[in-house]
Amino acid sequence: MKRQRADEMEQFKNNKSAKNTYLFFTIALLAWSLINVFTKGEPGWEFVILLIGNIIFFCSRVFYKRKLQ
Repeated sequence: MKRQRADEMEQFKNNKSAKNTYLFFTIALLAWSLINVFTKGEPGWEFVILLIGNIIFFCSRVFYKRKLQ
């Protein structure tokens, strides 16, 4: 089965969906971390996952921005 390239509208929909998913996971992990900080006094692994995910996101944005210039 051969995959077709996504047209502009499909790419737009995928980008919007990815943005919404990223925001959801970021907010959920941040809320979970804050709850742990207030209840247990430490942020836990979810904060580490949040930081690593954001580092990967922003580093890849810088990489692709420089690559396209």
